[in-house]
Amino acid sequence: MKKLRLLLTFGSLLMAPALAAQSADEIAVAKATLSALQSLSFDNNREYCGYLGYDAQESLIATPATRGAQDECAYEGPEDGYVLVLSYHTHGRFSTDFAAEVPSVTDIEADEDEGIDGFVSTPGGRLWYVDTTDMIVRQICGLGCLPQDPRFIEGDAGPIEESYTYQELMLYESE
Repeated sequence: MKKLRLLLTFGSLLMAPALAAQSADEIAVAKATLSALQSLSFDNNREYCGYLGYDAQESLIATPATRGAQDECAYEGPEDGYVLVLSYHTHGRFSTDFAAEVPSVTDIEADEDEGIDGFVSTPGGRLWYVDTTDMIVRQICGLGCLPQDPRFIEGDAGPIEESYTYQELMLYESE
């Protein structure tokens, strides 16, 4: 019985990080989808959003993107036939008026309200993962890993950390 308990404990420790992490397929689909939307987002100065989900053939796909406003986006596409698992959205064109290089408190709260995680791309070409279980955002890849807005000014938003907790995002936005 002691060996079984030890084995179960060891097994759950090994599985815990895997369950919390996003898959390579999810990252690849998010990266391809957001890369394709970046210039459209910059040219129109709008956010674009949608979901990653599984279609009827159980393939991971991105839903068609919805065009949002300058600083928000609400998905208006079809949900039938998909099992939606993650959100995605761009952060629009670079502006010195917006802190667009880091996901916002609103971004993490919106995903939490839906009970899903998400991906966010920035004008500087960063890809972020929004983890609503741990209420943390972390960079999947940094500056320039996705297409960058030609107007982007590196360093304008100050130093950007690799990850932020929900509380750190609230502090970041208040500064």
